[in-house]
Amino acid sequence: MPEPSSLALMPAGARATITAVPVEDATLAGELAALRLLPGERVEVVEVIPFGGPLLVQTAGGVYALSRRLAGRIAVVPAGAAEE
Repeated sequence: MPEPSSLALMPAGARATITAVPVEDATLAGELAALRLLPGERVEVVEVIPFGGPLLVQTAGGVYALSRRLAGRIAVVPAGAAEE
């Protein structure tokens, strides 16, 4: 399996499978779970807002804006790579 990358590094249109999320903060972990941003879930980067803006990502739960800081803490492998 390839090395995970950061969700923040994925370009618009990219699809990936989440491999790890930050869990040291119980409130944040609960919010990520509610958004279906969990290991094993698939995610698509819909748009990368320029000038350090958020990423719009789509999960099975909907489309959400994530700060680049938070997205940088979510590990992913590109779609297709997870099945290798």
